[in-house]
Amino acid sequence: MKKGERQYEWSDGYTEKADAQLAELELKKSVIQNGHKVADKKSLGYIAEKWLGVREKTVARATYRQNKNTYNIYLKKNFEHKLISDIEPMDITEFMLTLDYAPETISKIMGALKLIMDFAIEMKYIRSNPCIGIRKPAIKRKKKKTWTQKQINEFLILADVKESSCYTALWILFVTGMRPGEVCGLRWCDWYGDYFIPTVGIDSERETTDLKNEKAHSEVYIDTDLEIHLKKLRIAQTALYRQYMNNDLVDLPEDNFINCLMPDFRPMTVNYLHQRFDKIVSKHGLPEIRLYDARHSLGTNMMRDGENPKVVAEILRHTTVKTTLDNYSHVDKEMYKNAIKRYNNKIG
Repeated sequence: MKKGERQYEWSDGYTEKADAQLAELELKKSVIQNGHKVADKKSLGYIAEKWLGVREKTVARATYRQNKNTYNIYLKKNFEHKLISDIEPMDITEFMLTLDYAPETISKIMGALKLIMDFAIEMKYIRSNPCIGIRKPAIKRKKKKTWTQKQINEFLILADVKESSCYTALWILFVTGMRPGEVCGLRWCDWYGDYFIPTVGIDSERETTDLKNEKAHSEVYIDTDLEIHLKKLRIAQTALYRQYMNNDLVDLPEDNFINCLMPDFRPMTVNYLHQRFDKIVSKHGLPEIRLYDARHSLGTNMMRDGENPKVVAEILRHTTVKTTLDNYSHVDKEMYKNAIKRYNNKIG
């Protein structure tokens, strides 16, 4: 061996083929037991990761995070290493029967699994979706907790509400039916006098995110009182911004958030609104509802008032009127009683 030449150690190899095969099996067994199995490109785990990569680029951030969490928490353990072509409807059914969760959660899990299978079909891994035809648990629609118009008015005039940093956000929530994330994402450039055109939302990490769908970018009209309030708020924020920038001539940036926190004008988050809202509700002994129920309250109250479902659908920016009817056409028996009374009065 020449000076400086690298020295290698070589194994003796195997004299018999059977010995080599046995050693190979032992090596594979060791790898599997130690959790270092390499993902097969035809496994559901490999395909799911590719699917999530596409979802990250094509859907709203909140939707992507939900898809990722659903896969990692509920699906990965059961399906990661299974070849997708080997998964049959019976496997899906047996998996579903092991899920000890609420019907809504099971539906979410099965929905994510179906989407992964649909992606596999698009990528030519399989020809049919084994999730098709699997009967999921029936979801019983829960009666929504809402406030009446009187309760909303009484809440909005409370001193604790008016003096709260999130007063404007709460006002917008209850009188427009906007989603909480949309309200947090409202910027001054989204305000056009008597209406908003939402462009982004704010997630729990205080990052901007896409809205739910294209319909969410439709106009959201407001009344004169809120319009006047926003004009005053902008003047106040401009003064504070000039102090913050130490410049009396600078204007408030158009992309600043309407509902923001001081002193650095950070956007509010839904969690922040939740905390403030729940605290006021608890303090004054008001009926407990979720922040999102401000939206449901608007839809419910309008339907009780006999508003045309198509109009309510436009106000709530539902993609179809069917969504509105599914959510609010059965709000309570009082609607039916009033309808019968009106009809009978016309007959009498």
